[in-house]
Amino acid sequence: MRQFNKLFKAVVIALFLIVSGCTPVQHNTISKSKRIKIALINYEMARNIIVHKDYKNLANAFKYLEEAQKTLKNDPRIYYLYAIAYQLRGNMRMYEFYLKKTIVTDKNFFDAYNALGIYYYSLGEYQKAIELFTKLIKNPLYPNADIAFYNRALVWLKLGKTKRALEDLRNAVIFSSYTNPTYFKALINLEIENKMYILALKDLESMEEHLGSSCFTKLKKALCYLNLKQFRQAVNELNKVKETTPNCQEEKNKLLEEIKNDNNTND
Repeated sequence: MRQFNKLFKAVVIALFLIVSGCTPVQHNTISKSKRIKIALINYEMARNIIVHKDYKNLANAFKYLEEAQKTLKNDPRIYYLYAIAYQLRGNMRMYEFYLKKTIVTDKNFFDAYNALGIYYYSLGEYQKAIELFTKLIKNPLYPNADIAFYNRALVWLKLGKTKRALEDLRNAVIFSSYTNPTYFKALINLEIENKMYILALKDLESMEEHLGSSCFTKLKKALCYLNLKQFRQAVNELNKVKETTPNCQEEKNKLLEEIKNDNNTND
């Protein structure tokens, strides 16, 4: 029986060698190009887990990154993925560490600058956040200056620097080629909050010109006209509101009531 077991094992090993190419492949005999391909596969496996926030397989993502790093070494993409993986794990100290390491390795790794700036903003370290967003804005290679302008505007607001926030929001609108409603809304709301009704009306016209009219633009126009005591124009704008969503109708009715009360007061 012992003899048979030995023979059986020998046959299994022989078959395995035939299937795997006759001889076992040692890691150090793999060509450089093949090692890079394998490393990139490991990188993509890790990236897929991290991007899809697959918490169940997060430990495997770290293993894939470790394998990829053996070949890719100082690759900033590896460091950035490590950062996001640690963020998912809730280890913010390591998140910050690897974001910094990414930037040191590649001074044009824009996502890392942005992520680190947002992180410092969340911590209340506003000066650090401003420095990072400013570096992005000043970098001629950065293709998304609108994002950095918008993020920096949020920091200025926290610091009570309204004028600078307005400037950055206007730049965000311009650098986005007037296509992002979030920037328009933030700018217009801030102008109205600071009683800049004429400027707000001008930007509302621009928003409608580039993005079309909406419940937001009509209601905000009406609000501006109301505050300027131009009641007829305010009512005209409200009559253009065709949306039937509860929030839109509620805001419309509220403004109509305010106009009615103001008119009665003036009478």
